[in-house]
Amino acid sequence: MAGLMDIFLLKERVNGERDNIFMILFEKASILLALLLITLVGVALELPGWGVAVLLGASLGPVVYGHYYFIYIRPIKKKQNLDGDGKRALDKGK
Repeated sequence: MAGLMDIFLLKERVNGERDNIFMILFEKASILLALLLITLVGVALELPGWGVAVLLGASLGPVVYGHYYFIYIRPIKKKQNLDGDGKRALDKGK
């Protein structure tokens, strides 16, 4: 599991390749939308106010980490795996 510093380093590496304000806005908007949907689920289940707060607080970390994973960590891992798979494929042919 990547630490907080690793996430910031990966974010800088990805942003160096594509520095697009719309991507940053989309990232923040999708996180807020996911948290809004979780809040609405808590309200729809008629949880008390503290229950909705606990549900939202418990899901905050996984939602943010999941977004960072798919936007920043996964593309870099794909690049590393493609390089690794290509080398493995060449080694298997020998």
